[in-house]
Amino acid sequence: MTSLERIIQAVSHGQPDHVPLDLGSSFTTGITKNACRRLCASLGFDGNPELYDVVQQLAVVPEKVLVQIGADVRGLIPNVVRKNPTVQDHGEYEQFEDEWGITWKRSKGGLYFSAVSTQLGGTISIQDIERFPWPDTGDPALFEGLTNQAQRWHKQGYAVILESVCAGIFEMAGRVRGVEQFYMDLALQPDLAIALMDKFVELKIRFYEAAARPLGPYVHFIREGDDVAGQESLLVSPQMYQEIIKPRHKQLFEAQKRFFPKPFYIWFHSDGAIFDLLPDFIEIGVEVLNPLQLTAKGMDAARIKTEYGKDLAFWGAGVNTQETLPYGTPDQVRQEVVQRMEILQTGGGFVLGTVHNIQDDVPVDNLIALLEAWREFRDYQQ
Repeated sequence: MTSLERIIQAVSHGQPDHVPLDLGSSFTTGITKNACRRLCASLGFDGNPELYDVVQQLAVVPEKVLVQIGADVRGLIPNVVRKNPTVQDHGEYEQFEDEWGITWKRSKGGLYFSAVSTQLGGTISIQDIERFPWPDTGDPALFEGLTNQAQRWHKQGYAVILESVCAGIFEMAGRVRGVEQFYMDLALQPDLAIALMDKFVELKIRFYEAAARPLGPYVHFIREGDDVAGQESLLVSPQMYQEIIKPRHKQLFEAQKRFFPKPFYIWFHSDGAIFDLLPDFIEIGVEVLNPLQLTAKGMDAARIKTEYGKDLAFWGAGVNTQETLPYGTPDQVRQEVVQRMEILQTGGGFVLGTVHNIQDDVPVDNLIALLEAWREFRDYQQ
């Protein structure tokens, strides 16, 4: 069974020969540069991995490492600014501005970049949104160098996921307005908030259409997402999600299905305490949910699998990246991976990955424990 066949059978709720594995394919399933370097060294490979996301310091996992560990997924990263920005050195800190007018800054010696300012903050109008110099999300330059890569992986039998052109419509609206300001917009001037999210819907759909021309036959998922919950609760009321955000998510998913040929699946990232929105996600077409943050309030693996496992495939959730993976022992990592696999792989519908990106403080022994536990318990009984 090829990796693509294995992934398709898993997300179609069948039982392949074994549970598939993803490592490093997107902005939410990645591994930071230093953690990747340690993993490579432990497996006998030298090198200094390149970055595909400077903001989060996410590394391109070398192909020889992906082959050795048995990863089933390969990721395509469009040529957005944060993939290879022009970083300016300001002595005690460094920064760059992206195509959305957001300035990202990192202190010298720090790990990650943080958004510190935006061009659309403060008092603006709907006309200001229309006049803003938005990037051309249909620009062929976004896909330069990706087609040959996608064709090669397709011939080799891998599943391919395309990273989106930006974060989700709710998240991006918060970034370009400032999170506090955008929440105030939702409450006090919802027409402005809706106009801004509609602009991101328009820009994303243009990206999907442009991407499908060179990449359509080779891409099986787009890493779309929106974080609408924290660890304790939703960030907006269920009613606000259903009335304002949900119809716009639906537009995105319908466009993906329209532009990309089968086999293609709607892949959606939303972590945190999202249990109450799962029926809404299913209703608007989500087929694969990433990641299941099982430490968030109300996110019980067995209940979610029982109630929604026939409609949703789960991608991630293999181990807690906030606590167990960085601070646990290898045995604790192994126990958690095994426990989650026992619940989520039953009947198919599960791709193993971590709950979110593997951070710099994760000991390499814990990464090896994760991979060894997956390898030992991944097989289905045919």
